[in-house]
Amino acid sequence: MDTPIAEEEFRRYAQSQADRGWHLIGLHRRDGSGCCRHCGRTHPCDERVYGGRLIVHYENWFGDQPPRLLRPYLRG
Repeated sequence: MDTPIAEEEFRRYAQSQADRGWHLIGLHRRDGSGCCRHCGRTHPCDERVYGGRLIVHYENWFGDQPPRLLRPYLRG
């Protein structure tokens, strides 16, 4: 488990996790009653929240841009 992985492999993994997050966001949408269309729970359901967290965490780790590790308000 502690074996480091290559950068390209991690980028592919990050891309797949972000794509999974976007899939969950698209699947678990609110209907007119304020519930999730897919699972019927109160919106935002746990699956939608989890999808959003996947996107926020992994979307910065792939592509041509380096990850944004600093908070914008700390830039001088």
